[in-house]
Amino acid sequence: MTARTRSLALAAALLIAGGALAGCTGGDPEPTPTSTATDAAAEPGVTDITDAPGSGEGLTGALADTTTDTCEKSGDGWSVVGTVTNSSDAAADYRIYVSLLNGANDTRGLQQVNVTAVEPGATNDWESSIAVADDDLTCVLRVERYPAAASEG
Repeated sequence: MTARTRSLALAAALLIAGGALAGCTGGDPEPTPTSTATDAAAEPGVTDITDAPGSGEGLTGALADTTTDTCEKSGDGWSVVGTVTNSSDAAADYRIYVSLLNGANDTRGLQQVNVTAVEPGATNDWESSIAVADDDLTCVLRVERYPAAASEG
């Protein structure tokens, strides 16, 4: 095969591939969401955070430092109680994001709990009350550890 023949074959292959890709880009406009009966009936979830997750300097993921002792419905809300143990060798501040999820993994509540100046090896209690009336929710935590006094966004 000559160089000219190879160039023609390559050009033909590129045209065919380009045509195939062009067929993928056209078509129907973007779909628009529609409401369902359950969407209209559901009340919005509760979000009570002051710092965006992951927004502080010196972040270390620290889920293993935290335990949840209680996660239960209490009246028209949820009570979540736990402990945090500083596993690092320096004083630390913690941001604990408590999420309440329903069976479809929709977030029905999100609240930030700050636990500050936890000494190395020390354990501190924390608690959260989230005003969500839904039943059958699951507590899920995101835990961030920062050097003490460095957790401000």
